[in-house]
Amino acid sequence: MEKILFIINPIAGKKTGKNINQDIIRYLDTDNFKPHFKYSEYAGHISEIAKQASVGEYKAIIAVGGDGTVNEIGRFLVHSNIPMGIIPIGSGNGLARHLKIPLSVKNAIKLINKMHTLQMDAIRINDMYSFCVAGIGFDSEVSRRFQKMKARGLFSYIIACLRCFNQSKNQDFIVRTKEKEYRLNGFMMCFANASQFGNNAYIAPGADVSDGIIDLILLKKPSYLQIPLLAFKTLTGTVENHSLYSRIKGKAFEINQENDFAHLDGEPIKVGTKFTVSIEEKTLHVIC
Repeated sequence: MEKILFIINPIAGKKTGKNINQDIIRYLDTDNFKPHFKYSEYAGHISEIAKQASVGEYKAIIAVGGDGTVNEIGRFLVHSNIPMGIIPIGSGNGLARHLKIPLSVKNAIKLINKMHTLQMDAIRINDMYSFCVAGIGFDSEVSRRFQKMKARGLFSYIIACLRCFNQSKNQDFIVRTKEKEYRLNGFMMCFANASQFGNNAYIAPGADVSDGIIDLILLKKPSYLQIPLLAFKTLTGTVENHSLYSRIKGKAFEINQENDFAHLDGEPIKVGTKFTVSIEEKTLHVIC
C-alpha cells in the first residue's frame, strides 16, 4: 500500500481544515493508499513539512489549502518525480480552478484516487517560484494588505482592493528580453502561468500551464467609470479586449520597477527593484 501525505492548512480561506482528515479518509481509496496527515502550525511550517517529506517516501503530496499552500509545497517538488495533488479550500484557488480541479473535497479526492498527472511549468522569479500568477504594482500592494486582514475570502479581498486603489498609481517599468527593451507605464504588471488570480477572475485568458510561455500582462489604472466594465471583462474572460490591457509573451524577462515588492500566487514578498523572471518547462507533476 502506497502512502500519501496530506499537508493541511487549517486556517485556509473561510473554511477550517481541522476536521477535513475525516472527509479524506471517507473518500480516499484506502485499499491502495494510506493517508498521512500533517498540519501547519505557524508561518513557514508548510515549507518545513514539505522539505522534510519530499525524499521519495510518499506516492504523492497533497496541498490542502489555497494557492499559498500550493506554492509552499510546489516549490519543493519541482524537478522531482513526486506529484502534487490539490484539495482547494482557500480564498481564491486560482490554480485549482485553472486546472478544473473540483472545489468539493469529495470530487477532488476522486481525482487523487485516479492519480493522473500533468507536467506543468513553473515561473521562476529570482530564486523563488510561482505556479499560478505573480505580480508587481497594485496587486502586490493588495496581497500585502490582504495578508494582514483577520478575515479571509472574496469579500475581504475586495475590501483590500478598494483600500489600495486610491493609494496606488501608474508607475514606470523597464522590461528587457534578449531581443528588445520595453519602457512601460502601468498600474500593475502580472506574470501569468495560469489564466486567473482565483475566484474566476481572469487576468490571462488562454494561458496554458504547459506551453513553456510566460504571459506578461500590463494593466493601466482605470478611472472609477472604467472599473465596472473592467471587472466584468475580468470575470468573463474577455479582459484582453480592454483598452487598458496589454500583453507580452516570452520565456525570460529582466524587470526594473520603482519599489521592491511583489507577490507570488498571492503571497507578498520582496524581490528588489531589479529582478529576473523565467520559465522552467514541465518541472512539476500535478494531479488533475
